[in-house]
Amino acid sequence: MSPGERRALLGLLGFLTFAAVYVGVVIAPVLTQIAGEFEITTGTAGLVVAAYGAPGILVAVLTGPYSDRFGRKRFLVAGSLIMGIFTLLSAFATSFPVLVAMRMFAGIGSSVVWPNVTATVGDNVPYRERGTAMSTVIGLNTLASVIGVPLAGIVAEGTSWRVSVAIVGVLSIAAAALLLWKLRPAQTPLNDARVRELYHSIVTNRSALGAIASSLLGALYWFTWSTYIVVFFEQIFGLSQGLASTFALTQGLGVLVGSQLGGRLGARIGHKPVVAGSVLISGALLLLQTNLTPPLVLTALLNLALSAVIGARFASNTTLLTEQVPEARGTLLAVSASVTSASIVAGAAVGGILIDALGFWSLGAFCFAAALGAAIVVVLFVREEPIDLEIAPAA
Repeated sequence: MSPGERRALLGLLGFLTFAAVYVGVVIAPVLTQIAGEFEITTGTAGLVVAAYGAPGILVAVLTGPYSDRFGRKRFLVAGSLIMGIFTLLSAFATSFPVLVAMRMFAGIGSSVVWPNVTATVGDNVPYRERGTAMSTVIGLNTLASVIGVPLAGIVAEGTSWRVSVAIVGVLSIAAAALLLWKLRPAQTPLNDARVRELYHSIVTNRSALGAIASSLLGALYWFTWSTYIVVFFEQIFGLSQGLASTFALTQGLGVLVGSQLGGRLGARIGHKPVVAGSVLISGALLLLQTNLTPPLVLTALLNLALSAVIGARFASNTTLLTEQVPEARGTLLAVSASVTSASIVAGAAVGGILIDALGFWSLGAFCFAAALGAAIVVVLFVREEPIDLEIAPAA
């Protein structure tokens, strides 16, 4: 694959993941408005986020081996289309249960997209360059948090949460059309192994299981916090929906900066220490932010810092996962996507309960415990021994 073809591929994947991230984060700035319209608590409204993640617990695991056998493109296109159609339909939900149901169907599409994006990068980019490539894709999709969260909050405040959600659905449908038109599948050896054999190669690999467990805990920390970040600024500082969403963009900006540094740093010193150190430091900073509650400007700067640190983890952790079991890459990444979906569900549910019952200090403590566990698992169990599969030029 030539440098130009690689840039085009990363641009396509970046646009798709931008849409996928936007579909996920669009709910955060409108949770309070959804709760008001359907006369429920903010914590209960968080179930909309949990519903989006729930299907991925099962769907990703079921489809993963087939992407190893039949290629990635068909899953990327179908996943993006499903995600877009049902996100658009959720904008017309007539009740809270209908909204939850539409988000669940949209989550089916999202759960197919993520492991296949990462596997596509792994299929086309050698390990020594993969961290930088993942930084590029993550940088593009992080713009959804930088632009999308404040934009969704401002649009919702000026019109309705339904308009914000509908816009994101249309964007995802456009991404599906672009992929169908432009994406050229890589010529990698498709694994003809039986599904059971693919999973056996993962569950018998101690390092792969450690990487998956660390991803579970790291995602639990991050999605518990990111689901309620706008609500945090609304409740703690008494800000309007639009202003709270604007302050929450410090999260996206931090991740954007950190993701660019993390992949490149991992290429120099190894991805394993970046993965372990970043999640621990970020979790400690969040613990301080939610328990000390500094003034608004200082809190925003602290949130920027912790987001930058965790952003460094994203590219390195994804790169580390792609090389655990290369011959079953799609399957392993599907398992990782499944546990991430479980983290979204658990984080939204547990976070809502903690906020309603005890307040944000308890959410910070919970997130730090998850971050600490993620760091310990990486240090004790995960290896870093790059073994690239042979990659042929794209057809």
